[in-house]
Amino acid sequence: MESLHQKDHQTILTRFSKYSEQIPDDLITEILLRLPSRSIARFRCVCKLWASTISRQDFTKSFRARSSSRPQILFACGKNNLKLFLSSSPQPHQNTDENSSSIAASYHMSLPCGRFYTLGHIGSLVYVREGMSLWKICNPSTGQCFTLPEVKIHSWIRTFFGYDPIDKQVKVLTITGEHGEDNHQVLTLETDKMSWRTIEYDTPHSPISAGVCINGVLYYRAYEHSLPDHCMMIVGFDVRSEKYSFIRVRESSLGAMEPETTTLINYNGQLASLEMQRSFSEASTSFDLWVPQDSGKEEWSKHTYKFPIYTRHVILYCSRSVEIRGMKEVKGKKLFAYVDHIEDLKLM
Repeated sequence: MESLHQKDHQTILTRFSKYSEQIPDDLITEILLRLPSRSIARFRCVCKLWASTISRQDFTKSFRARSSSRPQILFACGKNNLKLFLSSSPQPHQNTDENSSSIAASYHMSLPCGRFYTLGHIGSLVYVREGMSLWKICNPSTGQCFTLPEVKIHSWIRTFFGYDPIDKQVKVLTITGEHGEDNHQVLTLETDKMSWRTIEYDTPHSPISAGVCINGVLYYRAYEHSLPDHCMMIVGFDVRSEKYSFIRVRESSLGAMEPETTTLINYNGQLASLEMQRSFSEASTSFDLWVPQDSGKEEWSKHTYKFPIYTRHVILYCSRSVEIRGMKEVKGKKLFAYVDHIEDLKLM
């Protein structure tokens, strides 16, 4: 038997659907664009008109453009069943109140997963690796979660995520190898049928580091098989064209390539290498930043930055301390923070 609450709810939706047809489409669009993504995702079920409006390409583009102008911080925490939180205000450095030292975060959704080995973020998506090649992708804005098709594993496997800012596409690059032979495959997200495609390459190599995507180019370090002693180089993978380029750093700049102490990073929109001591502790006094000096990125210069004399605890990539309100339940759990999160309502 239908409850009174269900009848009232149905009556409200019926009346709302009737009167919403009298509201101009452009006004409905403007109202929806001002709402949080979590609310918009629920409003797909209100009526056919709203569902149609929210699914239109021009609407999703406008919503993404607005989100890009005020990116948020995405927080993830937990060992199993990751909980995702979104900051409910712009990033701290965008706050006009210089004395403000807190930011509010609200629970957004839970991402079901077992014990994960890799957690990452790119654009509007969160990705998690549970096994050797089992990847789960989640869009917190729509609540969509899905598993990537598995790849046949040989002796080793490396997986990278890259973003093409022109076509607004996320692509996954997977490289597997066995007996000196590589197999390079690409999968494009946001397509109706997701499947791995084998791509051509002319320089066999073995990736040895995590990747960083900058302006549509995915960079990672690798050993080149064809050269003596498997010389190290930096590989650039153009996400849009799916073509490779290779950076062979000169001997004078090999400090930027040390695999145990350096990490490739995005430094003001350009590729750089952050060098830390092997054992970073309270006794550490400085760090080195290697920056390319030429367009070919063969010659790099080293810049040394010293910590304040009385620094006891150091947090990288943070200009000031920020209190996170609304996350009491994550106390004692590992917390991951991703800046520049962009919300995207496009369904995959």
